[in-house]
Amino acid sequence: MGKRKRRNRKTKPQNTTPVLTKTAPIEILPFGELLDLDIPVREDLVTPWLREGESAMIYAAAGVGKSMYSLSLALTIAGGGSYLAWNAPNPRKVLLVDGEMHMDDIQSRSAMLLEDMEGIDHDLVRQNLHIISRQGQKAEVQFPDIARAAGQKQMEQIALDYDLIILDNLSTLATIKNENDAAAFTDIVKLLMRLKQRGIACILVHHSGKNTNSYRGSSMLATTFEVIQGLTQLPDARAANGTAFKLTWDKFRGKKDSSVMDSEVWLDEQGWHHEVASNEELDLLVEAAQSGMYSTQAQIAKALDWDTSKVSRMKKKAIAEELINEQEWKDLLAQARQTAQPTAESLGFTATQ
Repeated sequence: MGKRKRRNRKTKPQNTTPVLTKTAPIEILPFGELLDLDIPVREDLVTPWLREGESAMIYAAAGVGKSMYSLSLALTIAGGGSYLAWNAPNPRKVLLVDGEMHMDDIQSRSAMLLEDMEGIDHDLVRQNLHIISRQGQKAEVQFPDIARAAGQKQMEQIALDYDLIILDNLSTLATIKNENDAAAFTDIVKLLMRLKQRGIACILVHHSGKNTNSYRGSSMLATTFEVIQGLTQLPDARAANGTAFKLTWDKFRGKKDSSVMDSEVWLDEQGWHHEVASNEELDLLVEAAQSGMYSTQAQIAKALDWDTSKVSRMKKKAIAEELINEQEWKDLLAQARQTAQPTAESLGFTATQ
């Protein structure tokens, strides 16, 4: 069987856009040939949740902070560095298509965000991040409508120079008469699939539905995404600066770890902050107790990188929410202690020795 090769991905040169071909014959691949193919490993744009050629949707109600969030992702991916619990291992060419914000807002927000974001190469951001803004166009320019064939073809042609295209947001970039009609999203889904075929990653920013905890419109839209993230407003004091939300993972096809758990995220004068949401932490605590690996709360605290007071506090909350009860907790730790104690048999002794 052939080995999977890792591509030495280089920044795509500018102004070398190939011409889109009209049609090509469908390739039929024998399974044996598939097994023997040297398929390049798709590299991460954002570790661990977005790879080359993948697509993600981010949705939220108006004013929650989805544009600040997606702009921060664009800056991180273009310049390398870290953002929240993730990192962009290699700087990439990024196209941000904005259908709403004024250019001066994009400028001021970007400058503010760059001040406190870690490990980003500012020179590479200048080179790699490009902006198409509706508000930055002359009035006579026909801005691409990605719900229409001509706009899709134009956007696909432009995207060929980039590793990632961020579309912010669907409501301002596509004319959709009835968002509850699955057929209304068919051509948009086809555009996203064509970008995948070309190895171009895409992040689509969208609005949440009224009085719902989901995105607006037909479920047809979700079919192509590897990742769907929802942002909901946090009601506490962290929202004083206008950006504080709970990030939930509605869809994630990869292996889940602590960096892709529901989180509380907020932005203040010191930059971005995040912590695992309490419901996820409760699940982690109960799973640790039920694993049979820990015989004391101190051991659980060490495994979760918490202090013992946090374990006690979260245990009380887990009991209050009926995720576990006090007796079950005691029994699980006792069982772990019993399992950890060596018996004569486990040490190789028999009853006659």
